[in-house]
Amino acid sequence: MNPFPRLIFIIVLAVLTCNSTKASPRAGFYLPDSLQQVTLTYRNINNLILLPVIINDSIQLNLILDTGCRNLVLFGKRFQKLFIAEPGKKVQFSGLGSGRAIVGSLSLNNKVKIGAVLGEHIPIVVIPNRNLFGSYPRIDGVIGYEVFTRFEIELNPVHQKITFRPGYSGSLPLGYTHIPLRIEDSRPIMDGKVVFDVNETQQFSLMIDTGSTLGLLLKTSSSREATTKGKRSVLGRGFNGIMEGILRKSKKLILHKMEIDMTETAVVYSSSYTHASLGMEVLKDYSLILNYSKAYAGLKKIIQGDIPESI
Repeated sequence: MNPFPRLIFIIVLAVLTCNSTKASPRAGFYLPDSLQQVTLTYRNINNLILLPVIINDSIQLNLILDTGCRNLVLFGKRFQKLFIAEPGKKVQFSGLGSGRAIVGSLSLNNKVKIGAVLGEHIPIVVIPNRNLFGSYPRIDGVIGYEVFTRFEIELNPVHQKITFRPGYSGSLPLGYTHIPLRIEDSRPIMDGKVVFDVNETQQFSLMIDTGSTLGLLLKTSSSREATTKGKRSVLGRGFNGIMEGILRKSKKLILHKMEIDMTETAVVYSSSYTHASLGMEVLKDYSLILNYSKAYAGLKKIIQGDIPESI
């Protein structure tokens, strides 16, 4: 029996203004001048991408690569003793789930290393509560947007490889389907359609979410659709606690010129508007390229080989 919960779903929305970071010419992530790209092998857990990270030359951590996360976020009381918090500066996080928002402290001007990828003057948010990763002792936090803004990132979940290239010089290789991308509130967004049956097709803005173990999640402002058209289930755990919704049968997802076969879509109620996210349950079968600088994504179905080693 799997000792871990089946799903972990993360959306982090936080806006930090760090004048000291902006003032440094080397602020942010970069590759050494001698390298044009670097490829690393990563581990996964429930199809999520777990990167080995070293902070301030000595703190070794495992962080989930999450396109829904703006900042580097660490969970656990022990990190309060390892980082100097900015007095009076707190960051509040909101995401899916039925609980309250969570609050963390802010630490500035940290050094971060992901293999040969270097980061300077990186802000870090420390959240004392570790409940989100309580069953995952080898996960320390999440990292996202700040890395994606500087690189074209290629993910191969079948072989558990991640490649970093400078975003401004990237180009989509042959064999990939080019999908127009826009960045909204630090998140990569595409246009998509879900075909539920011959009589129902829905179009919406869709986020690529590497921090979700779900396949396709539809957040709808229709309370009827979110409660009566499928089997109600616990879908996973988000930043704000347990997430409940329904599972609807669906036939396919259409992204630009690409069609992806589907069997079901998770649906939750959203009080604002209808939108969606595509997570690792689907993306695990594709090579994915994200280039925020040139506003495109690339998808290519990859042949499944041996089952990758998970932790």
